[in-house]
Amino acid sequence: MKTIRIAHLYYDLMNLYGETGNILALKMALKRQNVRFEVDELTKGSKIDFSKYEIFIMGCGTEENQEIVRKDIIRYKEEFKKYVKIKTFIITGNALELFGTSINNKEALQVFNFKAKGIRKRIVGEQVYKTYLFQEPVIGFQNRGSIHDNKENHLFEIISGNADNQSSKFEGIKVNHFYGTYLLGPLLIRNPKLTNTILKELFEAKKYPFKEILDTPEEMAYEAYLKNFLQNKNVQN
Repeated sequence: MKTIRIAHLYYDLMNLYGETGNILALKMALKRQNVRFEVDELTKGSKIDFSKYEIFIMGCGTEENQEIVRKDIIRYKEEFKKYVKIKTFIITGNALELFGTSINNKEALQVFNFKAKGIRKRIVGEQVYKTYLFQEPVIGFQNRGSIHDNKENHLFEIISGNADNQSSKFEGIKVNHFYGTYLLGPLLIRNPKLTNTILKELFEAKKYPFKEILDTPEEMAYEAYLKNFLQNKNVQN
């Protein structure tokens, strides 16, 4: 039977907003595809065998925990640079900053060419974006105290909410099978189309068949939220 192996990186340190919900979304979607899954929870000091997993996932943490992870994860800098080209990565919240060149002038993984820095006033609120991957809007939440200056390979364009920084209209990063965004929510629970897009891309690479399954509780919740958002926006206008 087909099996997808998932590495949940720093599951205890980078799980500030219930980002284990992204694991739950993947599990539910894989079950519907009749594909087995295995999830390994890895944290500080764990050995990461990059060749073992198809999906790597990491969520948001406090600034203090982010620094703990930065110091630990830097030992795998070269491995991340290599495997980000061929594996699937789902990186949310301030975990995304670990893949840039630096965080507040401290060395990061240097996978992508951007610098992150803290800001005085936190960015908090609901977000609605669009993406080139599909027609439906992407929804989520942000609560962050930092920005970064990425200028390329954006995943989203802003409909309502905040971008990577104050001078941008774009957010997130999509390179190969890497999906990175500040969006929380959890992201995949709230956006079943994105979950399916990520898995379909992975299945195509592995030559697995993929079935479009639309009539799910996640789809109904997504449609209800989007309807309420658009109604409230019309009232405000």
